[in-house]
Amino acid sequence: MARFFYRAFNTQGAVISGTIVAQAREAAIEALYDNGLTPFETHEARSQGRDRPSRAGTAHGLSQFFVAEHTNLNARALSRFTVELSSLIGSGISLDEAFRVMAASDRGSVGRTASALLKDVLAGAQLSQAMRTRAKTFSEEYCAIVAAGEAAGALAPALEQIAGLLRRRLELRSKISAALVYPAVLVVMSIVSVSVIIGVLVPSLTPVFADAVLPLPGILSWFAWLDNNFAQLSVLAPLCLLLLVVLFRILNRNPTARLHRDRMLCSLPMVRQLISLREGASFARALGTLICARASLMSALETARSLINNREIDSRCATAIALIPEGTAVSKAFAQTGLFPAAALSLLAVGEETGRLGHLLVEVANNLEGELQRRVERIVTLLTPALTLAIGAGVGGLILQVMTAVLSINDLAFQ
Repeated sequence: MARFFYRAFNTQGAVISGTIVAQAREAAIEALYDNGLTPFETHEARSQGRDRPSRAGTAHGLSQFFVAEHTNLNARALSRFTVELSSLIGSGISLDEAFRVMAASDRGSVGRTASALLKDVLAGAQLSQAMRTRAKTFSEEYCAIVAAGEAAGALAPALEQIAGLLRRRLELRSKISAALVYPAVLVVMSIVSVSVIIGVLVPSLTPVFADAVLPLPGILSWFAWLDNNFAQLSVLAPLCLLLLVVLFRILNRNPTARLHRDRMLCSLPMVRQLISLREGASFARALGTLICARASLMSALETARSLINNREIDSRCATAIALIPEGTAVSKAFAQTGLFPAAALSLLAVGEETGRLGHLLVEVANNLEGELQRRVERIVTLLTPALTLAIGAGVGGLILQVMTAVLSINDLAFQ
């Protein structure tokens, strides 16, 4: 699949531009006609995220280079930006006026981002196109939903969907952070305890056992070796870490290695469920939004599929999508992919029969995101006592080794 940049006339005669995913240029043009657009320029994008050097990108390329690091938004700021923008556009004001209000009311990163997007929009770029030039802030999923909202003339509802999604993710992140505070304190205190044992107790006990020509008992001998070779390890450890990072990046760029990695992840029971819920929610939300925006089914499927990160699930979805032009229902085609649970497939079947597939896909996305949140919260809840027991057992065993070594000094004195 390739990404194509297009410029076309909509039903009102206005010129719009954007990107579309298709197998070939002819298929992209046909999909645009199916969406009610009349394309007059369609060509393959040369780079992801920057499909064509638009007037906005050309006129403001240097300014974006100098201000990029100041306009990136963190998760909380992005959520606030989305809520404010959806509220302003929903109140009936134009997009450029909404950006002016946001830029004037906020002097921080939100205001700077609004000001930068305003320049691109005034230069003739679509909002989704301007957002794609800031991939560090706006994800592909975010841009795809915005593009669907623009195509349907329903930008405010699309932004409301994104705002709700970001809000739920922030709530989940806050709950996870709060639940991990206690385990983090335990880990820090255990590291401090082990450091004291290695740096203070072990050097004090080593001469006693060395004079008796006896090794330190248990794990203390290994700690003594670490203390004696600390200088060499302080050099080798960063080098090994750097090599691992380089190797990981090389393997991550290799499609075959990524496929094997994703296939392995999909074979792990608990991890497989989390990945399926995450990818399924992202796919369902993008597909539902695009269908509600009256995009053609095949074009919407390919665009939604481009948001899937796991290569193994992506290959399954490609097989399922290939069955749909043959007359297979969406619910039946995706039944063997493992992307949707049985209840979600039932909803998709109902949506196809009633003509409400887009709305029910959004509902499926909400259900999958809720289930993902509950599973993650359950894992974090179980992680706290598990870490407490593991750290307690480890530190307790280490202290037992130290006490055994101290008590054995009396035996050495009588030998």
